[in-house]
Amino acid sequence: MKTLFFLFLLLITGVAAVINPSTTLKTDGLISDMVVREGKIYVSTDTGIVNVFDSVSKRKLSSITAPNVSTVGKVFTPKIYSVDHLASSTVIVTESGESFRNVYLWRDNKMLKVIDNSRGLLIKKVRFLDVSHLLFGLSGDTIVLMDLNKQTLVYQVQAGGGVFGDMALSPKKSLLAVGDESGEIVQIETLSGRKIKTLSGLNLDAINGLSYQQNTILSGGHDRRVGVYRPKGSYFIETDFFVYAVGLSPSASKGVYTDGDENELQVFDLATQRKIVRLKGGETLYDSLIFLDEHTLIGSGEENKIYYWRIP
Repeated sequence: MKTLFFLFLLLITGVAAVINPSTTLKTDGLISDMVVREGKIYVSTDTGIVNVFDSVSKRKLSSITAPNVSTVGKVFTPKIYSVDHLASSTVIVTESGESFRNVYLWRDNKMLKVIDNSRGLLIKKVRFLDVSHLLFGLSGDTIVLMDLNKQTLVYQVQAGGGVFGDMALSPKKSLLAVGDESGEIVQIETLSGRKIKTLSGLNLDAINGLSYQQNTILSGGHDRRVGVYRPKGSYFIETDFFVYAVGLSPSASKGVYTDGDENELQVFDLATQRKIVRLKGGETLYDSLIFLDEHTLIGSGEENKIYYWRIP
């Protein structure tokens, strides 16, 4: 009844409601990456720790600590740049103390180094393709597929000609969308590394964030635009500030994007482009926005908090 009254109030007033976070979770450091896998939230931090939370009970379940890094005259806990999880394995990308990155696999309570600085890979983001393969997005806009069993690189594909912005897998992981500073989005067939399509025209400057659900890709760019790529009826939304993060609901019926310089979020209906509700909370810019379901959103930025919002 309260929800129906709330929606009725919005219709008769024409004013978008503002919702504050319903719950806030604290992490062991500033968050660098966040994923939701198998009902759990995995967040990597700058203190070398991955925190694992139950997404429903919101209880902290465990933590994974990256190995210390040794350099000449110094031993330190490295920052973790990216994290992902599949089945019983968690992968993390960490600083190495030199120019490039280390990659570790946490499995069966053991930490295995699968990439070190000598490989020369400046990895920005990692995602599991399956239990035996990892996808890396490199700073120079190269996509790399690694075979974990053979410890070899299957392919290296230059997605575009600019600096890497973000990448997002399709729900079935058959396609990877890659955005860079050109504003274009390249779709890559994950198993072969073949470029399938280039999407352009909606973002005219660097892409900061991507989300991929159903056959829809949402993009946020430095040009203050939100791109909505659909099989039929693609369009963009103009905003007044750089768009740093975006998110799609599982059905791709709702979208969300960062909007304004006060760390607010705008939720909208993809079919009608109608603004549904604005979300507040947070002390820094968001860089991860994930719908847990059609009415629950979580978000994080470079601070030690995860925010929950309940959307009508």
